[in-house]
Amino acid sequence: MRFSATVVIMTALFLGVDAGAIRRQNEYVGDFRIWSEQGCGTSGNRGMWAITEGLTETCQSSFRAPDDIKAVYLNNMAEGCKLTLYSSPDCSDGARDVVLETCQELDNVDASFLSFKVTCA
Repeated sequence: MRFSATVVIMTALFLGVDAGAIRRQNEYVGDFRIWSEQGCGTSGNRGMWAITEGLTETCQSSFRAPDDIKAVYLNNMAEGCKLTLYSSPDCSDGARDVVLETCQELDNVDASFLSFKVTCA
């Protein structure tokens, strides 16, 4: 009985040490918050986007929210990566790079951000 308990404990320790070395396959790159009103204030908050490696280098043609995104606040971004917002749904027009920890909004209050892309060097 004592031998089998020792084997179980040793196996658990071995597996526990091994599990700590596993690397995430779709690592966190950054996150930003979106608003339906300018100013990145208390009203119009539409939620937060978390960016993982699988979402980089590809145009995201939607914010998965109504097409009324007026402001974006970049909370975090991995070194060497940048967030670009677009006023077109296919990341072709109105490119705006977002600076870390700043509120980015369009000059025209009637316009909206419709897509975005995260690129990493």
